[in-house]
Amino acid sequence: MKNYIYLLSVFVYIPYAYSESCLGEKYNEVITEYLSIMNESYSRVKNISDCQVNSSLNNLVCSNDKLKNEMHLLSIGEIYAYENATHTPVADYSTYNNDFKDWLNNLVKSEKNKDIALRKLCYVIKTKLSDDFGSDFSYTPDIYEVISSKANSNGVVVYNLSSIIYLGKSCDAVVSGYKDIKSIWYNDGDQFVIAQSDKNGKFEEKYRFNHDDKVAKLNCEKPKN
Repeated sequence: MKNYIYLLSVFVYIPYAYSESCLGEKYNEVITEYLSIMNESYSRVKNISDCQVNSSLNNLVCSNDKLKNEMHLLSIGEIYAYENATHTPVADYSTYNNDFKDWLNNLVKSEKNKDIALRKLCYVIKTKLSDDFGSDFSYTPDIYEVISSKANSNGVVVYNLSSIIYLGKSCDAVVSGYKDIKSIWYNDGDQFVIAQSDKNGKFEEKYRFNHDDKVAKLNCEKPKN
């Protein structure tokens, strides 16, 4: 009897993260409406997540219909945004997203923890849909994700989709686009923070990031004042 209960719990238990979509319930109708409208012109665009193919990305996405819809809209959005920005039609819809698909698959594959992989995928989906379609999918993260990081002799360089940030061993920070604003960084539990100085020279939290192994190895603590 105990063995039966254990096996039943294994098959019934599904982590909350995998049962939900990235954007949440309030966006389900918006996504359905967008797909209906966009399919009039982009019906030939295939979903980046091809559930007939075994891959790390597809294994994460294909058990969740809502997440598949979000990925389908993202697939269309990447082409729509390019054509809208350049006023140039994409020659081959079937191959345009191939590099992006491979990049997403490698991003998911690189994470041993599936919860973190899904969290980063959702971060990409929300950021890209905001970039592709604008206000209907407006997204400003409370907590940013490190999409890639590279350590060097002076510190760590991180990329978060929208900017490149240098984190120095001396706890100084430089954010692309804000090089003239004095910035510092520090570890805060399992996260790290970039703070920027205000007009009075006081540092205030500007960006908060989830854990990154390379950054965590640098021992920068939160200033006491």
